[in-house]
Amino acid sequence: MKKALLPLLIVALFYSDSVFMIFFSEQAFNGAYVPVPHFFFIGLLFMSVFFDRNTAIKYGFFFGFLFDMFYTGLLGAYFFFFPLIVYITSKLTKWLHSTMPVFFVIVLFDIALLEMLIYGLNVLVQRTTVSLEQFAYVRLLASLVLNGLFYIVFAVPLRNAFLRLKKVFD
Repeated sequence: MKKALLPLLIVALFYSDSVFMIFFSEQAFNGAYVPVPHFFFIGLLFMSVFFDRNTAIKYGFFFGFLFDMFYTGLLGAYFFFFPLIVYITSKLTKWLHSTMPVFFVIVLFDIALLEMLIYGLNVLVQRTTVSLEQFAYVRLLASLVLNGLFYIVFAVPLRNAFLRLKKVFD
């Protein structure tokens, strides 16, 4: 029964992104900022470091595909980038012996990397006319602040949840 908690936690994080956007759409900030929640992605990063990298990669593929299907018009972007960044992060954190503050910087870097890759793909296929400067100010900065606040509030509970789940699965 306790093994069902892992998929439940991941599904809750997956839906938390869209629930946040329902309550805090870009109209909430008068269009000046477009903060994009990456709570699920942060959960995947925590899973890769504090639970199991391979499981996180599998969830990254599956939910990346769902993310592409339901939230974007670019099929394959999140399907490819979620697992790739999760893999790189898991290797990087083993090399750096990361503490929570170091992991905070890594998570923010990963979110910035993901946002830049998605923006680059959208520019490449001409799905956006937003300039790089406008993207950086309106979307990237706001997203980093939002997800940084999420990390500050939920880092310890997420770490503890994944460490407990690791004990259940071992």
